[in-house]
Amino acid sequence: MAGWKEWAIGEVVEAGDMQSYIQDQTVMVFATAAARSTALGTAVTEGMVTYRTDGGLLEFYNGSAWTSVAAEPTSAFLLMGA
Repeated sequence: MAGWKEWAIGEVVEAGDMQSYIQDQTVMVFATAAARSTALGTAVTEGMVTYRTDGGLLEFYNGSAWTSVAAEPTSAFLLMGA
């Protein structure tokens, strides 16, 4: 991950910033782990965060695998996917 970047009002966001900053600084939503794998392929970096609607799972990429943020889905996570 390239780090953190804050843009000024009116500043142009360059195409290279999409992967280096914007994509890695969002919580991406996917229906399933398979849908996430299809969409992202190998373009994953340590620290990325996703939300899976199939089980209300908030997960992060630890550099080698997707790992749940919580041991079990909580009602707060389940409500977000409803």
